[in-house]
Amino acid sequence: MATSVIDEQFYQRPAPALPRRWARGGLRFVRRQPLGTFGLLVIVLFTLAAVFADYLRTSDPKAFGDDILTGPNWTHWFGTNRDGQDLWSRVLYGARPSLKVGLATVGIALAGGTILGLLAGYFGGPIDMLISRAADIMVAFPALLFGLVVAAWLGPGLRSVIIAISIVFTPIIMRIVRSGVLQERNRAYVEAARVVGASEARVMLRHILPNLLPLLIVVASTTLPAAILAESGLTFLGAGLPLGEPSWGNDLGPKARTYFDLAPWLAIFPGLALSLSVLAFNLLGDSLRDELDPRLRGSGLRE
Repeated sequence: MATSVIDEQFYQRPAPALPRRWARGGLRFVRRQPLGTFGLLVIVLFTLAAVFADYLRTSDPKAFGDDILTGPNWTHWFGTNRDGQDLWSRVLYGARPSLKVGLATVGIALAGGTILGLLAGYFGGPIDMLISRAADIMVAFPALLFGLVVAAWLGPGLRSVIIAISIVFTPIIMRIVRSGVLQERNRAYVEAARVVGASEARVMLRHILPNLLPLLIVVASTTLPAAILAESGLTFLGAGLPLGEPSWGNDLGPKARTYFDLAPWLAIFPGLALSLSVLAFNLLGDSLRDELDPRLRGSGLRE
């Protein structure tokens, strides 16, 4: 009996299962970050709308119709444009290129910026000078102008837009990652890894990079809405997706802008979808920063 009591006193309960920890973390996030939760719900709705657009549409978004510039009604919930195309269906399908560009751009720019930032921040010296000066030159150009030049050189299309925006955001992410590496490379755990004989690549990838993950998550969440806005801007200016393709930028472009006074729904619904999606990602990004950024922990800057 005594042995069992002692065993119970010194028995260590196993750590909660991973799904349970995620559930607790999710509930804590919902309780502490209501705006971030709202943003996450909006993002989920837009994602579902893009995925199930084939089932939610009321007509083919590219099909011309006889109802030209018709206001919102039971047949055309968001009205029609000058070509008689159903605006509800175009708004649904317009979410697809925006999300594709946002996710692809963040993936490419985050990978490239992280690799360059690790190399520049860890090794320093000539490598840091070369990478940093190249990034400074790219950042010196206006982002929209640089994206226009790249997109115009590659030609219109989704691939060109992704490449152009990725090139614009890579040096920005590189500089953020570099600053994080500079703070981490002289810490005790890095010195200990070097002492035991860890290679430079292992120190960067196995020790420094995991400590930068919260920063990278925040950077990704704030870069994605900027990429969505950049795609719409390039398409609006005629350097993005081809005319006629369902896109929020196309539906707000010069072809539709002529009729905004006569048919204000042409600007309201695509503009609302674009603004709400960007706002949702920004709210989520700010909330993730408050939860994950170690510089805010214990600083009194968050509740």
